[in-house]
Amino acid sequence: MSFLRRLFGRSEEPGGGEEASPPVCPHVTLVPRWDSADDIGKPEKVTSFTCESCQASFSREEGEQLQATEAERVRALEAGPPAQP
Repeated sequence: MSFLRRLFGRSEEPGGGEEASPPVCPHVTLVPRWDSADDIGKPEKVTSFTCESCQASFSREEGEQLQATEAERVRALEAGPPAQP
């Protein structure tokens, strides 16, 4: 059973105390959406974005902001959490 506990992220200790928070989605795979088939492929006509990982939906402005900061967010995730004193 310890294999299944590790697989599903359950604590080995009974009464483990703190629950782990769910991982935060970095929203790096954004899929554009258009209202009209004639507009497909025209970046200025995008109406919204959907995150392929978590299925969150973003307005055009939010999606463009996420795309602009994508590299910074990925670097921060790769660096890991800040060191605790």
